[in-house]
Amino acid sequence: MQLMRNSFRGYALCLAVLAALGLGGCGKKSSPTAASTEHSAAAGTPRAAVLTHGSGYAHVTFRPNVRVMEAEEGRKALIGLSSNEATLLLDSSNATARSLRAGDVLLIKGLVARNVLGTELTPDGVVVLTQRPRLGDVIQDGEIRIQAPVRFGAAASAAHNSPQSFSAGWSSLFVEPAYAQSPESTAMSKSEAKGTADAYKSMAKGAFKSVVEGWDTTFEATPGAGKTDLNITVKKSVGGFEALIAGQGYLSDFDFDSTISMSQSSLQNMETSFNNLNGQMNFQWQVAKDTGGVMAEESRIKLPGAIEIPLAEFLEGLPLYLEVSAALMIHPAITGGKEITKGQFRISYDGSQHFKVKPGNLDANGNVTGEIQLGDHQDISPTAPLGMLVAFAAPRIELTMGLNKIYEKSDIKKAAEYVDQLADQVAKHLLSPDKYQDYQKNGIHLGKIFKNALATDGAAYFEMIGTSASSFTGFSAISPCARYDLSLVGTVGASAEAWGASVGTVSKEIFKKSMTRVDPPGMRLCEDIGKS
Repeated sequence: MQLMRNSFRGYALCLAVLAALGLGGCGKKSSPTAASTEHSAAAGTPRAAVLTHGSGYAHVTFRPNVRVMEAEEGRKALIGLSSNEATLLLDSSNATARSLRAGDVLLIKGLVARNVLGTELTPDGVVVLTQRPRLGDVIQDGEIRIQAPVRFGAAASAAHNSPQSFSAGWSSLFVEPAYAQSPESTAMSKSEAKGTADAYKSMAKGAFKSVVEGWDTTFEATPGAGKTDLNITVKKSVGGFEALIAGQGYLSDFDFDSTISMSQSSLQNMETSFNNLNGQMNFQWQVAKDTGGVMAEESRIKLPGAIEIPLAEFLEGLPLYLEVSAALMIHPAITGGKEITKGQFRISYDGSQHFKVKPGNLDANGNVTGEIQLGDHQDISPTAPLGMLVAFAAPRIELTMGLNKIYEKSDIKKAAEYVDQLADQVAKHLLSPDKYQDYQKNGIHLGKIFKNALATDGAAYFEMIGTSASSFTGFSAISPCARYDLSLVGTVGASAEAWGASVGTVSKEIFKKSMTRVDPPGMRLCEDIGKS
């Protein structure tokens, strides 16, 4: 009994620590050769801080190694794109494409900004191996100003007056939904006049579907009147282990406002506001193991944005965009056969937040409030202790730069699968063995991002993290009991993956709420979890 008690306490303490750390605390953790002329994207005059219509400017000079194509030239030159979007196939008749070398940065206005890792001229065109750049890789000096009223549907509605219920049945989650064509199909109507019309109406349905760390994952965003509905489902079935984890909710229309000042390719100051944030998410899980043996594998899943909002039209083609994405951490502790754990919880949030970032420092002010509700739970384990941790960063809203996915692909002549084959051949002899392995596995996507899949690479971001940790003694205990810990943490910040070591990763917790339930109440074995 004492041995089982110690084992249960040890695992439960781990869950408690994981919950306290949220998503961030469990990590698995060249010289330019191009032209030296500086390019300028400065245009227009500064606009007043109006949050009712999209507006902005980019008064910047690019670094000497940035090779710029205008939008029309770039669209014609881009004839292929790999499935992981890390490799571009460019028309070899384009002079800029032919001149690209490792160490350059390719900027196609309104479409893409990429660090060039290597190039090779092939009969099909110029194969360009790339990775996403930091802002300092592209911009030498200047100021960026953007005011973006994000409107998901054609008309505002009282989204935050229509709470969603826990009542969705589990059977409906197993039905395969219809999927749109990924974010590429989320075409949106352009504004009638820059700075005077809503640029974010009529966003089409976007969906992401893939297998990530052995989990079948889907992430759908369906814009509607005054909000976008978010649906996340991850499933796994292996060796008698069956799991279904899902989240459903919404994010209402919100306003984004940011001013960024840079000097010598380093951030000097950034002021960012997320205003009128409002949303709700319901999360459920059902995990079971029919066969014997332990299942305690941690999975960390970063889901690409199902909604991406391009800002380039306000920034003279600088390809910045807002991305609505999500991330999950799943850590079961199934210690034997015939065990099952299932439960549900809800988070909701409302408010606005303003924050200032300087190198190594973040100051925040605002008023974001939230609520958490613990739904029904059930744990069955004939003998051994049982545990489950589920953490969702949903939604996560990031300001980022890279490939703008909301564009027509009608000019893409080569299929992604074909470009994948070309890219593999080129990467194999251009890259070192270590970098080639990275490319095969990760698409050379900022390296560490895939190793720490829950990290954000946003230049500025807002996220709500809901964490549920449950522990059950098993029925063999003299007095069986269960403990459920639930927390909601709101965070704003800026990532070193966007800014580099000069800024580092800076973040601030702007909201936190937690609760604990012990069943049955008063059971010391479960109430004392985490105490020294």
